[in-house]
Amino acid sequence: MRPRNPLYIMAKPPPDVQAQIAALPRNDPGRGPELFHVTLMKLFDLYRAPPDWLPQVIAALDSFAGAAFPLVFDRIENRKAVTLRTRDPLPEARAFQAALVRHLLDRRAPMMLGTTPEPHLTINYHGDRLRAERMPPIGWTVRDVRLVESVVGKTTHVEHGRWPLRAKE
Repeated sequence: MRPRNPLYIMAKPPPDVQAQIAALPRNDPGRGPELFHVTLMKLFDLYRAPPDWLPQVIAALDSFAGAAFPLVFDRIENRKAVTLRTRDPLPEARAFQAALVRHLLDRRAPMMLGTTPEPHLTINYHGDRLRAERMPPIGWTVRDVRLVESVVGKTTHVEHGRWPLRAKE
């Protein structure tokens, strides 16, 4: 069954990076740049979840002390959608995701899916059948994470909280 209101932990690019991404020729101009994001973790479908699950996740995130990390993409690829990716394994982002999973598990926060996808940023959900190509790097330092509900079919993100990350050491 397809989720109606999936809940994610996301990193969103700052406005100057959103503008760079929006200017890419393979970007879907019908979607607003405020929707650009990198999914760091998929949690569960908020529509079907018990009412206490969202407050439990928020409480767990309130005690999370993750470090800021860089995200840089230097490729455009068409898989099921057109995405920004990199061949760099993004070790700091992956370490952040692992720390986030451990933290939520330690606090017994609900996370039915609990998956940590390879970091990427979708710029066109329809795909374009063009080949993968290199591009000038686009990136930013992730300084906060957001708990976001995606309203399927409405092109809408509902933010349920934002947590700053500590400066890189």
